Amino acid sequence: MLPESSPEEAAPAEGAAERKRRRWLARYVARRLLILIPLVFLVSVAAFTLTHAAPGGPIATLLENAPTSPEQIEAIKEKYKLGDPLPVQYWDWISGVAQGDFGRSILTNETVLNEIRSRLWVTLTLNIAGIALAILVGVPLGVLAALRRGRFLDRALVTVSVFFMSTPVFALGLFALYLFGFRAGLFPLFGPGEGLIDRIHHLALPAIVLGLAGMGFTMRLTRAAMLEQFDMDYVAFARARGLGSFHVTSRYAFRNALIPVTTAAGLLFTGLLTGSVLVETVFGLPGLGTLLVSAVTGGDFTMVQGLLLFIAAWIILVNIAVDVLYVFIDPRVEFDKARG
Repeated sequence: MLPESSPEEAAPAEGAAERKRRRWLARYVARRLLILIPLVFLVSVAAFTLTHAAPGGPIATLLENAPTSPEQIEAIKEKYKLGDPLPVQYWDWISGVAQGDFGRSILTNETVLNEIRSRLWVTLTLNIAGIALAILVGVPLGVLAALRRGRFLDRALVTVSVFFMSTPVFALGLFALYLFGFRAGLFPLFGPGEGLIDRIHHLALPAIVLGLAGMGFTMRLTRAAMLEQFDMDYVAFARARGLGSFHVTSRYAFRNALIPVTTAAGLLFTGLLTGSVLVETVFGLPGLGTLLVSAVTGGDFTMVQGLLLFIAAWIILVNIAVDVLYVFIDPRVEFDKARG
C-alpha cells in the first residue's frame, strides 16, 4: 500500500504544476502573437496592391478625370511619392506604419491614425453591445430550444433564428429605423448624439439591430452544440444516477458545449465588424464603416490602406483571443496543443 502524501507535500507539487501551466500558456500566447507578424505583412501587401491595381492607379483616382497638365501630374507624384517603383513605395509606407505613421488622409489631410482613433469608439461600442446582446439572448434561447427539441417552442425559436440569420442587416436596420425611429419616435433617426446619455440613446437601436443579426447565428449554434451533448453517454449516465435536468444541463452539457459557443463569439466579433459598415451607413454614425465607405468612394487610398491593415489586425487578434479562451474552458485543448 502506497503511503498517502500529506497536504504539506501536495501543496508544492500543485504549485509547480500551476507554474508549469502558466509558462506553457505564456509560450503559447507568444507563439500565437508571433503569427500576427507574417499575417499582417501579407495583408499589408494585399492592401497596398489592391489600392494600386485600379485602372490608372492612384493618380487617376486623385484626378477624377479632371483636365490636368503634365506639371500637375508631376506635382501629384511628388506629393504622394507615386513616381517611385511600387516596391519602393510599399517600403516607404510599411516602414512608416511600423513607426506608427499610417500617412495622411487625402480627403481631410488628417493623419490616418487620428481619423481611426476618433471613430473607433462608435464601431467598438456597437460591436461590444451587439455581441453582448447576441450572446446573452441567443445562448439561453439556444439551450431552451435544445431542451424542448421537436416541440412547438423549439420550432418557433428555430424559425426566429432562421429569420434573423437570413435577413440582410441593412434591411433589418431600415425596418427598425422606420418602425421604432420614424413611426414610434422611440429612437433618434440620425447621428451619434452629444453627451453620454444622448450617445447611448443614439447607439441603442443600431446595437440592437447588430445584436439581433448575430442572435440567430448564436442560437442555432448553441442549440446544435447542446443537442450533441444531450446525445452523449455521460448525460444518460448522469440522468440515470438521479441528477436533475437543470444540474445535468448547466454543470455538464452546457460546459462541454462552451467551445462552439466561444467560436460563435469570435465569429460574431468579426462578422458584426463587417455588418457595422452597413448599420453605420443606415444610421449615419461616424464609425470605421462609414470612414471606409467615404475613403473608397473618395479615392482616399492612404485611408483605405490603413483601414484594411487595422481591421485585419483586429480580426487576427480576436482569433488569437478565442484560441486562448479554449484553453481556459477545456483543459483537453491544452493537452492537444501541447502534443501538437
